[in-house]
Amino acid sequence: MDIVKQMSDTLANQIAAGEVIERPSSVVKELVENSIDAQATEIIVELTEAGIEGIKVSDNGIGLSQNDLRHAFLPHATSKLYDTNDLFAIRTLGFRGEALASIASVSHVLMESTQPEQDKGYQIELKGGEIISESVTNARLGTRITVERLFYNTPARLKHLKRLQTELSHTTRFIQNISMAHPNIRFELFHNDKLIYRTSGRSDLLQAIANVYHPSIARQLISIQASNSTFKVDGYISPTNLTRTNRYYMHWMINGRPVHSHVLDRGVIAAYGRQLMIGRYPITVMNVQVDPRLVDVNVHPTKYTVRLSQEEELVDLFTEAIHEQLEKHQNIPQIEVESVKERAEVNEKYSPYQSNLARDLSEPSENTLQSNKIANYFQRTDSPASLLDSELSNEQAESVEFVKEETSEAGQVSNQLSLESTETNHFIDFNALRYVGQIHGTYLIAENERGFYLIDQHAAQEKINYEHFMAEDYPIQEQQTLLMPELIHLSSAQISQLLEIQSDLERLGISIEPFGEQTYKLDSYPVWLKDTQLDQFIPNLIDLLINEPNLTVNELKERSIIMQSCKGAIKANHYLDSKQAQFLIEQLGTLKDPFHCPHGRPVLIEFVNATIEKLFKRIQDSHTTDPFDQRII
Repeated sequence: MDIVKQMSDTLANQIAAGEVIERPSSVVKELVENSIDAQATEIIVELTEAGIEGIKVSDNGIGLSQNDLRHAFLPHATSKLYDTNDLFAIRTLGFRGEALASIASVSHVLMESTQPEQDKGYQIELKGGEIISESVTNARLGTRITVERLFYNTPARLKHLKRLQTELSHTTRFIQNISMAHPNIRFELFHNDKLIYRTSGRSDLLQAIANVYHPSIARQLISIQASNSTFKVDGYISPTNLTRTNRYYMHWMINGRPVHSHVLDRGVIAAYGRQLMIGRYPITVMNVQVDPRLVDVNVHPTKYTVRLSQEEELVDLFTEAIHEQLEKHQNIPQIEVESVKERAEVNEKYSPYQSNLARDLSEPSENTLQSNKIANYFQRTDSPASLLDSELSNEQAESVEFVKEETSEAGQVSNQLSLESTETNHFIDFNALRYVGQIHGTYLIAENERGFYLIDQHAAQEKINYEHFMAEDYPIQEQQTLLMPELIHLSSAQISQLLEIQSDLERLGISIEPFGEQTYKLDSYPVWLKDTQLDQFIPNLIDLLINEPNLTVNELKERSIIMQSCKGAIKANHYLDSKQAQFLIEQLGTLKDPFHCPHGRPVLIEFVNATIEKLFKRIQDSHTTDPFDQRII
């Protein structure tokens, strides 16, 4: 008996819908991408009950003919690909020809379309993938498609949708992402007849970012531009003080397509290097233009994952550009006093903001922070053996939910201290700073005409040591042989895994051999480890290699230098005399980045005079422009 049969089109489309149409936001994504491919300059999305009850997408694109309307809902029907050559040079967002058929198979659909220079349009209505009616209509130019009762015939899929707020957040996030990928298109998003998001369509990426994150965020971003014969990259990155606890704020667009790429994300994080604290991520919006033949978007039905040829070349290109701009835009952590009424509440969750960027957004400063070369070695003082904790615990990633913009009650004022706001590119003449005193043997106080500074003495000397060691131009594998071997004591756990990391130690130029119970002798080490307490450093290095076995030689060298810098730095509860303290402060002026330790934490915090006067109520919270009117006599 024959048992193999061909599926019906309806069944095949419902199966395809399981891959393509996961939730209401999936429907919106496919329809909006079709509108963009149809050359629309205005796209309106209207949702009823987060799209579960209804989705309407309207555009002013080129529209479809009567025959095209009918053919559009056939399986694998498309206007975007005609042969295999087109598949390997895709220039449109959609191309698979299965979205409309999949959507129609699990919902009720009404599609209306009018082409340019036509005095009438056409509409088609489908239910469960079957055509119910076709007729002439007076619809406006472009296409409008209405999707109702999504998943009405697939109850298991309907049952597993999340609460309305969560489903709405997914659609909102998609619209925000696609609006940043196409700032030349005007987007509007309505929910239950209420406008919740809008863009201007003025081709201004910074305006689009401000719509998503608020002008107070956008005005702090740093412009990035880089290109070579293969790639063109432009976009914006946040300064090192403006970070988040997850990667949701790192956006990539390749040829106008929002994509996810851990490889590109890691490249950005590597470019920030030690200026990022552990568990923190920058805000980035990066557009990449590349020959479509170098991009394979036919990886997954959702098209969020792509394969990119010459990916390493792209990473090198934007890594260098980011590193260069971060050096020009170094930030001093600064304490500020703000009132709730004055402060722009920027939630780390997605929330739409509307603003006129021409009015609210000032141009980012282009001043550069000058840096000096290291003049001489820092003379370390003796310190206790105990180490400061050198790592921070990772923060749990936050979920992304749509939240309504909250407004505070009129007249509510609550003074707060904030570390979020910093002054970009403010140059400090460290030689002109006057040492004032020390707190708890840990923090130095220095002042100038602008205000005063709290300096973490351990972080300061750690960064001085780090830049000094990194600047030494020793070949990575140049070895120093010991006349008398150094004895290294290891734990039984370290010894049990030593064989697995032996090759890593040899790559670094470290040679150790057994020498008694739980003791090894060190015969040679790389020259860049000179002046290091090897008996304490080598066990720590072994732990690092056990926990992170895939580090490159350069990464191992940098990690080793970080450990070496931390161990050789002044510790907490260690009191300095005035000459030692002043010398430490002046040495900060020789660094490329004196504001962040190798772990990304701040070396110093600035208290400007105006902030201090606000704290003591010597300046009123007022919008008066005359500073004398703000004084309390």
